[in-house]
Amino acid sequence: MVIARVAMSMRRIAVLTIVLALFSAPVSAEGEKMFYPAGSSEITIVGEPVHVGDQLTASILVSNRGSDPGYVRLVLTDLSGSNLSIGEDVFISPGSSREVSAHFTPASAGTLELSWDVSSEDGEISSALSGSFEVQVLESQALGLSFDSVQWTLSDGLDCQISASLTEGKERAVNVSVSLINQGVSQEVQRFPMTLGPGLRQLSIGLGQPEAEHVSVTLEANGWTSSNSATNLTWQTSLISPSINPSVAIGSHEPETPESGDFVSLPYWLNNSGASATLQGTLRVVSTSDGMVLAQISTPAVPAEGSSSGVLSLGPWPESTMVQAEVVWSMESSETSVPLTVLSQSESGGGWELPFDAMAAVYGAVMGFAVVLVGLVVMRTVSERTPSTEGGSKVLRDSRITRRIEQAPSKREVRCQSCEQRLSIPSTHTGSVRCPACTTQFSVTEVDEEGEPVSEQEDEQTNTPETTSTDGPVARSNEEILSCPQCEQRLKIPLERRPVRSRCPACRTEFMAEVGESDE
Repeated sequence: MVIARVAMSMRRIAVLTIVLALFSAPVSAEGEKMFYPAGSSEITIVGEPVHVGDQLTASILVSNRGSDPGYVRLVLTDLSGSNLSIGEDVFISPGSSREVSAHFTPASAGTLELSWDVSSEDGEISSALSGSFEVQVLESQALGLSFDSVQWTLSDGLDCQISASLTEGKERAVNVSVSLINQGVSQEVQRFPMTLGPGLRQLSIGLGQPEAEHVSVTLEANGWTSSNSATNLTWQTSLISPSINPSVAIGSHEPETPESGDFVSLPYWLNNSGASATLQGTLRVVSTSDGMVLAQISTPAVPAEGSSSGVLSLGPWPESTMVQAEVVWSMESSETSVPLTVLSQSESGGGWELPFDAMAAVYGAVMGFAVVLVGLVVMRTVSERTPSTEGGSKVLRDSRITRRIEQAPSKREVRCQSCEQRLSIPSTHTGSVRCPACTTQFSVTEVDEEGEPVSEQEDEQTNTPETTSTDGPVARSNEEILSCPQCEQRLKIPLERRPVRSRCPACRTEFMAEVGESDE
């Protein structure tokens, strides 16, 4: 019984609540648009704290309780009654709610008082969709830019240290632009965005090894207004490219006259009189005669107006009475050297030297031998000439020639392995053969399928001595094969032996063989 009474009381309370809700709800006639706040009737401001030049957004949620759709907008008005901002028209369907907003940018610092209301040209607006609000506007933030240092070295390239600052307030988006100026022409080489917080921030900008006379850095506000003018946010400074002036010096070597196989100590100094430090490099001692490296070490960077020293160990020492070499200090894109001459002891250890040039003596002996050979050939040619006779003496001459031809051994031709000159030798000869054109000695071993002997080159004899005389014919070519200037016979004379005086085996013409373009 008690339960039934409680249930009846609760039913009455529910019915009463529904009736009150129906009477309190606005009555919407057919075809009307009725706009009310959807939730809170207070305006919402997005973007605070705000500085002069920053953009703020005011917004409110509006509901359409009518039966037809309609458009509404938010209007912001300042104290003078002027419309500070009018938002875009927002379409709201019946029974729906949409956010209506408007943007505005304070132009001065201090307290900004604004009135707001939601308006519609084709619908009823609730009185709750209007009001006023205040915004505290701070002074606009300021950017700062300065060069801390500019360093340009060969090892690290051009490095700029700059400082960027921002006054109290919010974090700000900025753009950094770096340009190089050469001969009055500016070119932007780097541009990047960054977020700058209040305070001081240091930046390091590497630019490699450019060709430039000045560097310029610009700091720009991205999407906000700085109190600085653009001209105050660009810094420019002149550049001095790194310059070095390296040189190498050597002292007295020990021992003074080394023997073959010894190790020689050579003190050295690396000097740099330039305004910048050098790069790391290599110090080596190279023989000028055969290119053999006698010593090699790595060298550190030498500072500006500085030097570095040490002792090189050369060896084992080669077998030579005199060694001529170069001490070379090389770095990237730079090299300097100093000559080195060392007199060595002979194998007997006496340190005795000939009172004349041994190579000149050898060349003279070879030249004399060549002159003797030419004389013998001329004498033999003259002796074989038979004077003309009459009658029976002609028969005698013919019989001599016939007998000499019959007694002469049969001949065969071979081809020189070095200069391709064809030589005539006795068919029974199997020993060593020397080419008169290039003085190459080779051995005839067997006969090939075409009937020509196959020869093996034994060794190369020394060419006719070099001479600087320009008397007589001259033949030139950039290849090992050249032509006789008299009979155009093709001869092979190696390039490394030129200049050398040679003789054509065909016409016996002596000429100077040189390296160069042919005169033809």
